[in-house]
Parts: sequence; structure tokens; C-alpha cells
Amino acid sequence: MSPRTKNIATLSAIVAPFVLFFLAGRFLIDPWELPRENKGQLLIPHIDMASLSAVNDDGDAYTGDDMTGLWSILYVAGSECDTRCKNGLYYQMRQVRQTLGADVDRVRRVILHTAPAGDSLNEFLNNNVKGMVSIHAEPQTVNNALAPVYETTAGEPIGDIFLVSPDGQIFMRYPTHENMDATLEEAENIRVDLKRTLKGSLIG
Repeated sequence: MSPRTKNIATLSAIVAPFVLFFLAGRFLIDPWELPRENKGQLLIPHIDMASLSAVNDDGDAYTGDDMTGLWSILYVAGSECDTRCKNGLYYQMRQVRQTLGADVDRVRRVILHTAPAGDSLNEFLNNNVKGMVSIHAEPQTVNNALAPVYETTAGEPIGDIFLVSPDGQIFMRYPTHENMDATLEEAENIRVDLKRTLKGSLIG
């Protein structure tokens, strides 16, 4: 074997494993099966806020246009506010927003009422988590719009938290919890996802 042929053979032996690895990754590995960095449930496709047919306190339609300029943490509420509700509104929304530092003004907190707010919810909103944007929608419309979220995950919209982009796209979902350890862990999940989103975004 000539030196030139020997060098080519040696180079081929070095390069071949990398080529095979690339081909295996390209054609044999399903990218959807790879581990994800997202902490929450990523919604693919995203869900348009307009599909909720929400209105503001004045009864005017609340759509993606109303979300312009800010990212939103959205909570879907029933009539009353139990422990899960309080933990979600306070730790997973209010406190998470407070940890964003310079980005705090890029994020709004929104509560979507699916029923008239009862005493426990009104009291908690007024005394513990002031400053939320209130919108309203029919429960069945909300359930229908968010039904794809629960095709592979147990649960229902009421009591869940969602991230919404400035163009009105609901793209991430998180549950709320009665247990404080689970609540704080979920709050950290939201914080990590939100910080990563804000860091990589040129909008909002």
C-alpha cells in the first residue's frame, strides 16, 4: 500500500464513525423523542386567544390585539379560590413575575374568569395579588378551545396556568397544586421557561 493510499484509509477510518453517527441522528432518531428543555407542557400547535371569545370588564372583545407588547401569565379561574388557586395566583404568578428583575415590566398577569367570582376569589384577588388583568369567557367555550391541551394530559382548564405570547398565542401550560413543595417546584418551572423565552425574544 502506497503512503498516499495508507493516508486516505486512515482518514476514512477516522471520519467514518462521525458520518455514521450523523446519518443515524438524521434518519433514525425521531427529534420529538429527544429530551426537551421546556419545563411546562409545550402546546403544538399554539392556541389563539381569540378562540376563547373572551371579553374585558366592559364587555368588549379581548383578543390577541389586546396582548400586544407584553408576555402574559394566564390563570383560568372558576367561581371560588381553593388552596390550589391561591398557590397558583400567588406563588406561580405573582412571585414568579417578581423574580424577573429587569424583565418584570415585559410580563402581565391575567385571570380568565369562567364564572362570576365568589367571595373567596374576590377577597384573595383584592388582598394578595392586586394588579391582575381580568377577562371573562364562557366555560364551555374555554373547554372547547383548550381541549387539545388535555388530549394527552389529565386535567381541565380551570386551575391551570398558561403562558401567552404578545401576539396572543397560548403556548405553554402548567398545573397548580395543593402541596407547597409541588407548588414551589412548578413556580420554578414557570420561571425557567419564562426567563428563557424572554431572553430569546425580540418582542414584548
